[in-house]
Amino acid sequence: MKPGRWVRVLVALAVVAVTIAYVLPVYVMGITSLKTPLEITQRQYLSPSGTLQVSNYKTALRLVVPSLVNSTIISVTVTALSVFVGGLGGYFLARFRWPITKVIFVLLAIALYLPYQAVLIPLVRLMAATGLALTHTGLILSYLILNVPLAAILMATFFFSVPRELEESAQMDGATRAQIFFRIVSVVALPGYASTAILVFIQVWNEFLLALTLSTPYTTTVQVKLEEVKGSYVALYNLQMAAALMTVVVPLLFFLLLGKYFIRGILAGALRG
Repeated sequence: MKPGRWVRVLVALAVVAVTIAYVLPVYVMGITSLKTPLEITQRQYLSPSGTLQVSNYKTALRLVVPSLVNSTIISVTVTALSVFVGGLGGYFLARFRWPITKVIFVLLAIALYLPYQAVLIPLVRLMAATGLALTHTGLILSYLILNVPLAAILMATFFFSVPRELEESAQMDGATRAQIFFRIVSVVALPGYASTAILVFIQVWNEFLLALTLSTPYTTTVQVKLEEVKGSYVALYNLQMAAALMTVVVPLLFFLLLGKYFIRGILAGALRG
């Protein structure tokens, strides 16, 4: 075989291996969600169920619907506010060459690397002092504190790729700074907004530790509920797998809605200049 053909074969084998690595766990989850507890104890993980237990999904849906609603409200709100505030902050970091800009940029970069465990106690004390603990507003505010720095850094990267000539032309035509940002720069940077929104949404949707600490039975997010679904004394893996698969639907729809901008936005930020 020619060297080029060997390369194509190796690439094809690598793609197949990666595909199996990603699809196999989802396949196991799918068939496990349709089994009875007795079939699960037989440990035949790759074998489908003899009688498909569709009722597992009905039971799991009844258990996680309130948590799905809570997670959707919190994630959508945090994403929208983070993208808006992060866009403003990112534009400031990308366009205003003030001495304090570099300091703010460094502080935001440090905030990105702080683990949730490091800020958990201060956040809880802050929410308790403001009376927002154990409420939807408290969770939303906590996630905003943690995700706005990420959104600002990402949007600053995208705004660096927007040509300054567009803004200079608009200024010559008499446009104000606000008009330039909302009508020109933000429109050009829509792929960046979409990419940032996807990353923030998935991060908030999948977060567990903060939600476990600040939630109540009325504000429980879906990730916390999944841990409860498995049961206290008996591990109901069929219900847990069914619930886990259903929780993927909302972020998957969100990604499909904005996915066409995602790769474009990532490339715009990576290939700036």
